[in-house]
Amino acid sequence: MAKAAPKENRRYVDMWALPGAHPSNVEFMQKLTTAESNQFTTHMDAVGTVSQQDIETDEWKRTHLVGLRTDVWHADTHELEQAVNAIKTQRRKQLKQQIKKTGRLNNEQQKVLENNVSSDAIMSMKSGDVEKRRMVLKLFKTSTERVRWCGTIEQVTTTEVHNSIGSKRSLLTFAVILPRMSMVTQIQQNHRTFRIPSIYTFGFYHNDRMWNLSLKRHWVSIGADYDLAVDGRSLGEIDGRLCSFGSDSYVDIDSHELGSCTQFVDMVTLFAATVGYHKAMRRSLRRRVKAALSGNSHHHLIEDEELRLRHNGRAAA
Repeated sequence: MAKAAPKENRRYVDMWALPGAHPSNVEFMQKLTTAESNQFTTHMDAVGTVSQQDIETDEWKRTHLVGLRTDVWHADTHELEQAVNAIKTQRRKQLKQQIKKTGRLNNEQQKVLENNVSSDAIMSMKSGDVEKRRMVLKLFKTSTERVRWCGTIEQVTTTEVHNSIGSKRSLLTFAVILPRMSMVTQIQQNHRTFRIPSIYTFGFYHNDRMWNLSLKRHWVSIGADYDLAVDGRSLGEIDGRLCSFGSDSYVDIDSHELGSCTQFVDMVTLFAATVGYHKAMRRSLRRRVKAALSGNSHHHLIEDEELRLRHNGRAAA
């Protein structure tokens, strides 16, 4: 890592190009399996580390681990087949109810059902037709005796699809869940007609007020660089590294009220960890949009965990 003047908050996000082959992976996975947190699951791989610079000594210390939910990012054929079978079972019930609301079908009705099943597009789906990929990254603090969950950032595919249809561009959306915070922060990519580089905006509630923030990618940069601003004023940057095997970056946050909020710094760190996944996320998003516009909404599988992010907390139980 290049040496630079200490900042109020300066972190180095080291995302591994080949997580399974990384020599530190086994060590960190052993640490995580002993974590006193239900945030760590068996379907998780360590994919990177975070180091923090001490502003007094200018030294770096590895402090955090980044984990990826592999069951939703790399869904295997068996999982997809199970999902398709569940969709087909539900569709068959719907086709049956169109013939007769309740009860068993007679022979003639059964023949009609089988004809409808054989000609129905959903019933001819295969596992390769389904788009299930979704990015979920988690941040854990590992510099203490006990591994501690520090936050989760996850892709919100339902919002991405309707935003992308409306703008005719692939726009990403993230939800960030942080410990000891009752609010979920939504980080939304925005559409600007004459600006090709990505711009993301979000609101962060801290000290009884809502802060308005933006992350604007540079027009020209060596790596994936973003300017971080709060209420229109500069707050820091994400400085992407070009000469790295993974998607590595420095996260610099200037002296500010938000800079002293560990949860906010963790949130920006989580976003920096997602950058290397954006291209793959946009590819799967384009497939979801294509399926939706062609009327094949069943080809976009939505997890219950994602739907819970959209629940109305004021609704009566």
